[in-house]
Amino acid sequence: MAVRHRHQPHPPAPPPRDQPVSGTEPHGGGLGGRAVHRSGRSAGGRGRPAARPRWGLALGGAGALAVAAAVAVPQLVAVPQPGGTAQSGDRQPAAQPPDAVVVLENAALVATRTKTADIRPDQWFYIKESQHMGGDLPAFEHWSRMDGRGSAVRAEGGELRIGDGEPNARTDPSRTQRELEGLPTDPDALLEHFRNLKEERTPLSICGPTCPAGAEGDVRAFGAIGWYMKFGPMIPADTTAAMYRALAKIPNVTIEENTADGDGRKGIGVVLTVGESKGYYILDPGDYHYLGMKVVDGDGAVAMSVLDSGIVDGPGQTP
Repeated sequence: MAVRHRHQPHPPAPPPRDQPVSGTEPHGGGLGGRAVHRSGRSAGGRGRPAARPRWGLALGGAGALAVAAAVAVPQLVAVPQPGGTAQSGDRQPAAQPPDAVVVLENAALVATRTKTADIRPDQWFYIKESQHMGGDLPAFEHWSRMDGRGSAVRAEGGELRIGDGEPNARTDPSRTQRELEGLPTDPDALLEHFRNLKEERTPLSICGPTCPAGAEGDVRAFGAIGWYMKFGPMIPADTTAAMYRALAKIPNVTIEENTADGDGRKGIGVVLTVGESKGYYILDPGDYHYLGMKVVDGDGAVAMSVLDSGIVDGPGQTP
């Protein structure tokens, strides 16, 4: 049985041989989970060193708009009258941007309602990704057997190439699954854990190695959350919820609506601003699942998109 989810840079080398806040009801399905049904089809710039492919998350069209409406804070704005004078009695409300805490709490509540299923060791984690690093590269698909004993890759329009896996390698899904299951589910503890990682994990580098002094921990945590969210179908629901809540606790994280990913899909931008750079996680505006990441700075933009992901029964299969 295939389980669907829609969701890091250059394709891997070919194998050798509760209630929503603000009275808003979130729409759509949850995000993380061992095996979740997800869909999501549908941000380019300087060549930045890219890590090998991996993961995915989301908000939702109607859901995102509902959240935005729920957190909009009306302000009275004077409307100029004929003659150029603004009359205090003639005012119209101006909405504030959505609040990160509210939006991400709604995402967490959706995640907690996600039904998950156990994944067998003989099943495969599937992901389809695209990269936009100053020039669009072909999309590629990658299959990893959950016990690390098999790997397969197919470039867009190419042939499926199957080989042996690399047990306990960085790309081994069983290793990733063990790490995910060992993560704290308390948002504060999770944030502290990610801030203190000795090995940086991020889909795309936001500012390093030249991050402003004092921002390193926040950048490391933001990057690690994105790294793991790409593996959405493998994430326990309570861990997914903790990731959203941890994101909301990182200083300088804001929400930007109608943010486009590298493939032009519009979603909710969860943004970390560090100096002159901005790192975006784009969430689906319908159910908060992860669509991809982009980084925008003075040199332009680079991006990666997760076009599809899920758990399948064999290489070549899709959710």
